[in-house]
Amino acid sequence: MIEENHGTAGATKKAAPRGLFDCDDAYRTPTRDDYERLFKSSLVALDTNVLLNLYRSNNRTRKDTFSVLGKLRDRIWIPHQVLSEFWRNRDLPSVRGHHRTKAKETCAALDKAHRSMSDALDRWLRDVHLFNDTDARARLNRDKESMENVLTGLKSFIQAQAGRDALKDASATQSDPVLTELDRLLHGRIGEPFPETKLAAARKEAKERAEKHIPPGYEDFKDKPIEKAAGDYLLWAQILDEAERRESDVLLVTGDVKPDWWIPATSHAPARPRTELTLELRKRAGTRLFMVTPSQLLAQANEIFNLRVDERSVNDLATAEREQSYPSSYSHAIQSMLRQQFPEAQVLTLDDQIGKGMRTPIPDLSVIHSGGTIGIEVKKYTQPVRAEDIGYLKRMVEEHRLSAALVVSHSPLTAPAMEHLRNVASETGAKVAWVRINSTHLEGLGSYEALAMSVESLISTQGPEGE
Repeated sequence: MIEENHGTAGATKKAAPRGLFDCDDAYRTPTRDDYERLFKSSLVALDTNVLLNLYRSNNRTRKDTFSVLGKLRDRIWIPHQVLSEFWRNRDLPSVRGHHRTKAKETCAALDKAHRSMSDALDRWLRDVHLFNDTDARARLNRDKESMENVLTGLKSFIQAQAGRDALKDASATQSDPVLTELDRLLHGRIGEPFPETKLAAARKEAKERAEKHIPPGYEDFKDKPIEKAAGDYLLWAQILDEAERRESDVLLVTGDVKPDWWIPATSHAPARPRTELTLELRKRAGTRLFMVTPSQLLAQANEIFNLRVDERSVNDLATAEREQSYPSSYSHAIQSMLRQQFPEAQVLTLDDQIGKGMRTPIPDLSVIHSGGTIGIEVKKYTQPVRAEDIGYLKRMVEEHRLSAALVVSHSPLTAPAMEHLRNVASETGAKVAWVRINSTHLEGLGSYEALAMSVESLISTQGPEGE
């Protein structure tokens, strides 16, 4: 606030007395009044993940989200970068085919567990010399059949649920119910793309900011090409331009919970936007930045508009957000490392492989290089990995014609498991190796040097090896 003295000619302007919150590092926790004002008169920008999650949500959560977006229709604005990312990702199996892909993945995991269990029981019969005992085998066969019936029932339930939640008639754009509703909501509320010269300059700026860890988007530069890695900054730059043009506060709704957007929540304080972003908007537009996740948007809008949003919808979204806020999973960390260390290779996740129609047993990760395909099995066990835990390895190698198989574990392999690896190598002619990694998450490539060396070795050398 500025206070002007009109008492004499040429009088200077004096700044208002500084208060407790007049500090770059200060922040105010948003109140109900803030959200009422934002929903009534501010710019509500939606990130790409908000739109894509409409495909991933179940029917109930999807309807509740559209109900809230409908109430906010006059305030919604979409950066053009969001529109580009939406169309680039919409047809991925993990988006439009999310429910059926997840059903296939879960059923494949159940099949894999069933085979491991069956192998373990057969191994036990042999180890205790009961393999030819009619009574013992009959008992186990009865139990195996019961468990197979249970698994069959589970898979039927999972597939039926996927059928209920998956969007019907979404293959054609004119019959896709999500597109129909979004077109109605967003028409006239989408920003213009950057001209080519400005786009090139913005990508260069994104890279320079990432090198200095200036938010947003520097996390994406760790494992993405610049055209994709710059996406978060392009979205942010377009929001800055629009906020400056409107002289409006901004409520950014995003499911991206990475630390290049947020100061994480603690036991004493909720998560909040990165200070650098708050200051940048204030400097450019003279306005305030607010950020919420999709679950928080539903909760606040439900209260303010007195909607009938199902509490389960809020909880479903919140659960997904919490899972994303945790450090990368063991397999995802390995996947990220492989893509950085071996950019010339193609790294396929379990999701990717199922989407290509591969049958179980499927490797957790596949690394496709000029000399063949390495199947990577990830065993995050607290106890030593047993032979029966990897009893399917030979079938997996043969089924998918793998040139190599690598077992990555948190714990050591037992002597019989090591012997099993040697047998698989001998019987299939594939290279087979094991590597132990002590780090749970990808905090630096140094902790994954042994894994990188093992993959490099499998690409270039013969025979089983362990570490």
